[in-house]
Amino acid sequence: MLNRTQQILIAIVAVAVLGMLWFAGNDRRDDVGGAVPDAPADAQAAASAVPASGVRGVPRNGTLDPVSIDPQRPADRLPQLQADALLKAYRDNAAQADRDYLNQYLIVEGVASGIRREGEQVFVDIRTNDPGANVRALLLARQICGPAGRECEVEARATMVRRGQKVAVECNGAGLADGMPLLRDCLLRGGAN
Repeated sequence: MLNRTQQILIAIVAVAVLGMLWFAGNDRRDDVGGAVPDAPADAQAAASAVPASGVRGVPRNGTLDPVSIDPQRPADRLPQLQADALLKAYRDNAAQADRDYLNQYLIVEGVASGIRREGEQVFVDIRTNDPGANVRALLLARQICGPAGRECEVEARATMVRRGQKVAVECNGAGLADGMPLLRDCLLRGGAN
């Protein structure tokens, strides 16, 4: 049984932790970047865009904004698609898929089937509905590992991803390799959107 002093200390620590969590979740003002309830949908969409000078890579409402987490890239909205959709596009019409995705910077989401190294290249395979085909994302040696563009080595970032975990990458489309869609120059995002 805990004595009275220990109970009081536990209560104080619990209140302090709850206070810190509340402040962390309520640290931004509602009048900055928030949507106005009676504003048109276009105005709300424009207000939700992240300015180029804003901090990126910080989840809002549980997801990351569909803009690059790399502060060196423009804060334009990126196309998003599932790994299954990318594989289907290449299987249905590879020429059209190349026109749509080759050398285009985009976000691809799915479930990680593993992270591997071949020589100097580290890559993540993203599962699709076809057990014999993955989307392969070749990772950059420099990764964004925290808010405000904090950088780390690919090995440090890769250890944060586990097989079976939802994953999102932002990459340049690189066509097909061995019948699988290939992505290059990839950054691992904080999670799937």
